[in-house]
Amino acid sequence: MNTEELPLDGSANVVPRPTANPDDPPVVSVRQSVRGPQPEPYFRGLPGRGAIVEGQVFVVAFIFIAQLWLVTEALYQLLSGRRSALGWLALASFLGFVIALVVWRWPRHHLEN
Repeated sequence: MNTEELPLDGSANVVPRPTANPDDPPVVSVRQSVRGPQPEPYFRGLPGRGAIVEGQVFVVAFIFIAQLWLVTEALYQLLSGRRSALGWLALASFLGFVIALVVWRWPRHHLEN
């Protein structure tokens, strides 16, 4: 069918496009209230949750940058032949990992209770 033959009022029988993934659930619009979209029952907005997550991201990003610096310093020490500081650098890296795990898990544990 040529586009010139289609009526302008949209009354032509148009074949629907195939679904990209038929297993996807149907898209449902979010309920609206006077204040805006309402959260679904499975997602309860907790007061202060955004600030907690933002703080977690900041602290873990800082630890990640410190870990990169520690690895760089450890490689420098190793390639320079000075192996005396490697133990302390490994210990500091491990402590950073433990602190990142605590920052990741601790606030979630307290929010869920």
